[in-house]
Amino acid sequence: MGVGAVVHGRPGQSLRQSDEWRWSGTANARRGAFFEERVAQVLHLWLASRPDEVHVFHDLVGLNNITGAGLEPISLGGSNIDHLILTGGEWLMIDAKGCGAGSLRVEAGKGVLVRSDGSRSPQPWMDDQHAYSHAGVPFRLTNGKGGAAIWVVPHETSYDHPSVPRARFLSRKGAEMCLLNDSEIAAGALDEVLPSPAQPVDLRDVDRLHPHVSAPDILYRL
Repeated sequence: MGVGAVVHGRPGQSLRQSDEWRWSGTANARRGAFFEERVAQVLHLWLASRPDEVHVFHDLVGLNNITGAGLEPISLGGSNIDHLILTGGEWLMIDAKGCGAGSLRVEAGKGVLVRSDGSRSPQPWMDDQHAYSHAGVPFRLTNGKGGAAIWVVPHETSYDHPSVPRARFLSRKGAEMCLLNDSEIAAGALDEVLPSPAQPVDLRDVDRLHPHVSAPDILYRL
């Protein structure tokens, strides 16, 4: 067994290739790619401190007609998976949300970010219940291994408002889900979700996941 995380792909690659990136200047795609890079950095910092071999995949795309685990094919359309951490026993599916400074809340059943000046910005991802179907992709590609969905926000985004647990994205009963900020991940908060040392990775799982990274030529060990 090797020691140290193995990195597959480049974070935010598909956003950089999007029409929005090319034509809209400093738009959502550019901001999203920047935060995906930030989340990748803190994941690498955390993984580099572990004594085991873990594989991390950045920007998984082309997730249509995905088969495995004896289940019907599943398709995510144009959606991607920002980051996926794989061990021999489970995976973590990580979604980067570069919300900005403010407090996440649920108001009138909808997710919003309330800034210090009182202005509000809708957060549609908080109203999305598709994480369970997205999790069906790594479940199939790892032949039935379970895992958890993690949403990561910037450290200047607070998520301790009492209304947040009522957000629809956290409402799937029986699913393992949590919300963290980037500083908490850098400090090792995910050790509670993925204790070390983890089981050795099954290279058959790696072989099924790697072709889906948007930059498959990027492969290195931390």
